[in-house]
Amino acid sequence: MQEFMKVHKARVEEELRRFFAEKKESVEHPLFRDAVEVIEEYTLRGGKRIRAILMILGYRLYGGEGDEIMKAAAALELVQSYFLIHDDIMDESDLRRGKATIHRIYEARARGKVRNPGRFGENSAIIAGDLANIYAIQLFQSSDFPHERKSKALEELLRIMEYTGYGQLIDVYSAIMDEFTERDLLTLHEYKTANYTIYGPLALGAILAGGDPEVFKDFAIPIGIAFQLQDDILGLFGTEEKIGKPVTSDLAEGKKTLLIIKALENASGEEKEVINKALGNPEVTLEELEKVREIVRRTGSLDYSRSLAEKLVNDGKRHLEGIKFPRDEYRKILMDLADYMIRRTK
Repeated sequence: MQEFMKVHKARVEEELRRFFAEKKESVEHPLFRDAVEVIEEYTLRGGKRIRAILMILGYRLYGGEGDEIMKAAAALELVQSYFLIHDDIMDESDLRRGKATIHRIYEARARGKVRNPGRFGENSAIIAGDLANIYAIQLFQSSDFPHERKSKALEELLRIMEYTGYGQLIDVYSAIMDEFTERDLLTLHEYKTANYTIYGPLALGAILAGGDPEVFKDFAIPIGIAFQLQDDILGLFGTEEKIGKPVTSDLAEGKKTLLIIKALENASGEEKEVINKALGNPEVTLEELEKVREIVRRTGSLDYSRSLAEKLVNDGKRHLEGIKFPRDEYRKILMDLADYMIRRTK
């Protein structure tokens, strides 16, 4: 699995560099070229490329051959940039993968030149995100697959993006919902993460190879939810070096993860006050973070989240046991990847 990820991550990034080089050549205005360069740096500054790799894996499992899949897979990384750029604005994040978010880059450029550099930064980043989305469709469309398969895959890509938008809507509204339950959260993870990160990429690869995307669903949805549960654990208990953003970010953003939901269910009155004071507080301190971490551990919320993630991974793997693929030698990579979802540390 590690070798498959390493090789294909490099090849996807090579395809992205080729695309950006051509895009810079095709635009004439220096302002447009600068926007391409900003999006390029943001897209290539890091990341696991898990979505692109899963599309390639879905393609190979169904006997897909050749390198044309790299263009389609690289397009998913541009979709990812589109979502992340806008996500950073909504979360008021300063860092992404250890460097300044795009709206902060533009804000810094405008400081001392406009009345509201923050608004300038957000406006410019929204445009950059929109451009990344357009680039994704352009790159996807440039791949040389039979028209019928590519058309069906594009429909699937648009469905994935639509579902992700609905998931983001739930995420935003969770901040004002009087009661945001575990069921609400799992619905959010299914729409925003499981469809977009695991099922969608595998389905796209299968479609482009002429295979049946539906066989992945009962594997991919629970695996995708587990992926997000692990992401939330890392968000609260990780380090800035590994997660690429301040360790207080999830609390400052008011993120209602399963860790927080279960901790509030089981906490004492005093402990609930500690959590609620930290949650959504942009000035939350490292000391307050450590208190919340301790409450999450003591209430059993951390163990509950880990246990649920492991159960979901096992459920997903069990579903695949009776399914045969044209290139079944790739099954082991899919199984290894499922385990990786809950064992990764960044």
